[in-house]
Amino acid sequence: MEELETQGRIIGTIEAAGEVEAERSLVGAVSAHDVEIERGLALAVIARGDVTLRQAAAGPMLAAGNVTITQGGCGPVVSGGNVSFHQGGCGPVLARGDVTIEQGGAQAVMAAGGVRVSRGFVGIALSPNVHVEEGGRVLMGVRAAAAFGVAVGLGVLFGLARRRR
Repeated sequence: MEELETQGRIIGTIEAAGEVEAERSLVGAVSAHDVEIERGLALAVIARGDVTLRQAAAGPMLAAGNVTITQGGCGPVVSGGNVSFHQGGCGPVLARGDVTIEQGGAQAVMAAGGVRVSRGFVGIALSPNVHVEEGGRVLMGVRAAAAFGVAVGLGVLFGLARRRR
């Protein structure tokens, strides 16, 4: 497997069959097996394996494996594994595994495993197991989100019915 390392560069697109490590680099798009970005920025990330961001940011992220973000952030995340944030956050998260947020936040989380929030914030958490620990906050869990969805649906239905008259 090939491995590609960049340091302190501006790169349009990186495609690699192996691992990509970018440090202090600005990358337009990354497509590789495993992706590791440290103190850099990637506008889009697609990984067939794991993704790790350390003091870095990324746009939309699609990973077949685990996603780990430490002191960083990203746009929407779709992960085939676990997702963990430590002093970081992102937009919506869709994970096949567990989602752990410590001192961070996410807009909305849908996880097939569990969601654990410690000293962080999640707007909407949809998961079979949602654990809110000390200092954590979840605005809407499964029941509240379902009730909100029903209320919006009924409002739209009544609005459409009234418009027909």
